[in-house]
Amino acid sequence: MALLGNNNMNVRRIIHNLDDDEEVLDAYHQFWLSFFWKWLFGGIIFLSPFFFLYLFMQWGAIGSGLLIGLFLIGSFFLFRTWRIWYFTFIAVTNKRLIMVDQNGILDRGVSQVDLDKIYDVSYRSRGILQSLFHVGNLSITPGSFEKVELKNMRYPANIQSQIYKIQKEYGLEPPDDSREQIRKNQIMQQDKERAVKDFFEEAE
Repeated sequence: MALLGNNNMNVRRIIHNLDDDEEVLDAYHQFWLSFFWKWLFGGIIFLSPFFFLYLFMQWGAIGSGLLIGLFLIGSFFLFRTWRIWYFTFIAVTNKRLIMVDQNGILDRGVSQVDLDKIYDVSYRSRGILQSLFHVGNLSITPGSFEKVELKNMRYPANIQSQIYKIQKEYGLEPPDDSREQIRKNQIMQQDKERAVKDFFEEAE
């Protein structure tokens, strides 16, 4: 499920340190409706001049200035929302997983982990809307054993299976004992969280 058109070309425009023999196999965005309120806010400001067009025209130069100002502000918010959505994605190459987080127009963070260092990929969908639109939070466990959560990803099950498929196809699967250690660490962490929760419940 490629989401960035010509993946190899577009991702290389954003990520400049890919190897010459590295191929971008897939790229995934967050679900666009996860930005619903931002789209709505920008759309209302952008369209509001149409509802008050006659009033603005009565105000002469001041009205024209307000009209243009609302158009520009609305356009800015819509462009900013589009840019955050479009440039926030994860890309899977034949060597690594790349996570790009666009926080503003000029604020971008990029992190990456080699595929053979990914020990676990899991996801969770909660509620009717996420289940209806096949949206969920994807969790990646790299070699640090600390989960990286990617929120509101579309078709997280497909992404999970694709990462495992690429690992197997290119011989980049981590050792089985590493995955077993991950599971033990996760169980230990869950036991600790449960013990803390029980302690505070008893204290109450």
